[in-house]
Amino acid sequence: MSNQRNINLDITRIVACLMVITMHAPIPNENAIGIFNAALSYYTAPCIGLFLMVSGALLLPIKGNGIEFLKKRFAKIAGPTVFWSIFYIACKYFFEDTSEGIAKSFLSIPFSPQGHGVMWFMYTLAGLYLIAPIISAWLERTSKKEIEIYLSIWLITTCYPILELFFTTQTGETSILYYLSGFAGYFLLGYYLKKYPKAISHTVLLPAIIIATCAPIICKLLRFEVNMYEMFWYLSIFVVVMAIGWFYLINNKIQIHKRGGTIALVSNLSFGIYLTHIFVMRYVLWKLDIIQNINSYIVQTIIVIIATFIGSLILCYVIARLPFAQYIIGYKIKSNK
Repeated sequence: MSNQRNINLDITRIVACLMVITMHAPIPNENAIGIFNAALSYYTAPCIGLFLMVSGALLLPIKGNGIEFLKKRFAKIAGPTVFWSIFYIACKYFFEDTSEGIAKSFLSIPFSPQGHGVMWFMYTLAGLYLIAPIISAWLERTSKKEIEIYLSIWLITTCYPILELFFTTQTGETSILYYLSGFAGYFLLGYYLKKYPKAISHTVLLPAIIIATCAPIICKLLRFEVNMYEMFWYLSIFVVVMAIGWFYLINNKIQIHKRGGTIALVSNLSFGIYLTHIFVMRYVLWKLDIIQNINSYIVQTIIVIIATFIGSLILCYVIARLPFAQYIIGYKIKSNK
């Protein structure tokens, strides 16, 4: 198997990172435009799926011993998770003037996301790492058809918000499909689409993307009474379809003929950008008068997106050159000496 870097997966990761920043960028104030914010949230929701699909494409099936794999992967995420959890807990104390539950927050870090909501992704990623050796043992002997069967079952679980409009469904721990639901589907999907890049025909995918793109608009126009959060969020069939569309477009239709050193560097820093962007955005940019005084809400949001990405990228680049950078952002730039 070639060790040549897959630049298309790097681009996918960067696009996902930009989506996360875009989703979080709008400043909540009296100038906020509800439909604009809702559109940003929905159309950037594929970000998490793309992150996990890239991980699945790169990691599955794992090579070698499962224990060694877990040691290596947890060494990459444990330090940054603890560091940024403590950092954001401290930010709450100093910037939001709250000390309520700080001791409990510190003690809860091994068990649940603390400091800021974005930390949830680190725990989900850790959970997927834990099952990667189990999945890998199956992938090494399974067929394309068998993978498709299990992915199809997973897709059914993403349709539950739609099925609940017509049927009584069971989605809890005792549900028949409970153990085949959740973010592990994206993990497996990334592996599948990398191994079988032509498996999904664009003649099927394109109409599905159009439906997914228009679905929330149709719901609003027809005044369907649905749970918008469940119907149009990370584990919704519509968001899954959009994530597949982005992954297919970037990895099948974009041809990169060069090594893409800059793209690879930004991709390596994207883990850190994810962890730092909330600080750069909400504790720095949102508080600047020059940002607050922009009259156009849309222009303000666009500027916050661009400034957050550039600011987070620069910050992570600087950190990546420091000792122990791998324990802060999961990546260290190697010295040329």
